[in-house]
Amino acid sequence: MTTYALGFEVQPPCDVAAVEAAFYDHFDGTVADSFGRFLITMYMDGHDNGVSAAKHAAMELQRRLDVVVCRMDRDLVDASEIARRTGRSRESIRQIIHGERRKGEAFPTPLGAPNGKRIWEWGVVNEWLRRNIPGIGDPEHYLSRDEMAIVDAWLVRWGTMPRDQHVRSEFYEITAAQMVSTDFQSRRGSHRPSVDWVSYWNVRRQTQTESLASRTAG
Repeated sequence: MTTYALGFEVQPPCDVAAVEAAFYDHFDGTVADSFGRFLITMYMDGHDNGVSAAKHAAMELQRRLDVVVCRMDRDLVDASEIARRTGRSRESIRQIIHGERRKGEAFPTPLGAPNGKRIWEWGVVNEWLRRNIPGIGDPEHYLSRDEMAIVDAWLVRWGTMPRDQHVRSEFYEITAAQMVSTDFQSRRGSHRPSVDWVSYWNVRRQTQTESLASRTAG
C-alpha cells in the first residue's frame, strides 16, 4: 500500500496548543511553526493516487482541527539539507548532483538559486532518489509539481466558490475521466462529458433537499 507524505500550509490558529493536541490525537505526522508559516505534514494511505489523498487529508484537517488549509507546502531544501536527510556527506551529495558518482538520469533541475544557492523541492529529489539510489530517501511518496498545482487550485476553489458551484465542478472532474473512457471505447457520441448530465445531478440533489426542507417545516 502506498503511503503519501502530504505537507500543507494552514492559517495560523488562535490556539496553537489545542490544534497540536488535536492533530496528534487523530493523525500521524508533524506540526511546525516555520518563520511565521504554520505547517502540517501528515501521512496517509488507502488512496489510488496522491491528489485524492491530499484532498481527503485537507478535508480531514479542516474537519478535525477547524483550521483553514491554504496550500501545499513545497518543502524546499538545499544540498546541505539533502545531505542531512539522506545521511550522506555534503561531498557525496555534491558528486551525486553533478553526476560524478553515477551515470544515468540527471539530477533534478533546481527550483531556483537565490544568491547562487540552489534549492530543490524535497518531494522531487526524493522521487529521483527512489528511482536512482534506493534506500537513502524517505519511504513515503510525495506529490509531483503538477499534482501539487492541481491540489492548490482545488483548495482555492473550495475556499472561495459557493457550495453549489463547487459541487458541480467537483462532480464534473470526478466523472469526466470515466465518461471519456466510456465514449472512447464505444466510439459513439462526443468525447466530452455531458454538461446536461452534471446539471441533472445537481438539480436532482437540490430538489431532494428542498423536498426534505418542506416536509420538516410542515
